[in-house]
Amino acid sequence: MSRTRLVFSVALLLFAIIFTFNHHLGFSVGDTMLSAIGISPYTTSYLSGVHITLFLGMGFFACGFYLTRKEIVKWSPGLAKGLWIVVLAIVLSYSSMTDKFMYVAKGGASGIDGISYVQNKSSCTFNVLMTGETRATCDLTLKNYGREPVAAVLLPDLGRSYKLKDDPLLEVLKSVQLRPAHIELERHGTFVGTLEFYGKAESPLHVSGKLGDIVLDVGVDGANTVFDYDIP
Repeated sequence: MSRTRLVFSVALLLFAIIFTFNHHLGFSVGDTMLSAIGISPYTTSYLSGVHITLFLGMGFFACGFYLTRKEIVKWSPGLAKGLWIVVLAIVLSYSSMTDKFMYVAKGGASGIDGISYVQNKSSCTFNVLMTGETRATCDLTLKNYGREPVAAVLLPDLGRSYKLKDDPLLEVLKSVQLRPAHIELERHGTFVGTLEFYGKAESPLHVSGKLGDIVLDVGVDGANTVFDYDIP
């Protein structure tokens, strides 16, 4: 058995898991990498079509698993036979493991630096009247990995959350000005809940609907971050 080949094989297998499977924020490192170089992780529209990341990742995964098992079987046939159980356990617990890791990675953070937003679990149901009066009911999930409790100000951006660019509804949603809502997040706490936002559309049209993957502005102690992971 070559130690160099074993290290390479295990590294390839771990990379495949990290590249392919969703972490604590609900998408994969592969999605981020492909987006960063200008390649959509999906073949058609937003979060639809064939998932390119999955196909690439499963190729890496198959190669990594085969090579790792091939190296291990030379000195431990029993471990090689049970390798799939170890790998399956890692895959199934990967999202939870990355979530726990964030408590360590951001253990010294405070304020806005300790906040993470699970965008793919968010949605807003909106209703715009002809008078411009607007209500948005949003389901949101935020986590505070920091060492201190925080008071956060939340403001969804309906316009940026709407992905169909050539649509009259986009202009309506871009003109909506909502008033923020406030929440309290305990140290190492998680907020999962529904919030009501009210405001007015400057270009009103009587419309209603539902949006997912909400772009969210979060403010803590005067510092703001707009969470938009922009996975096309």
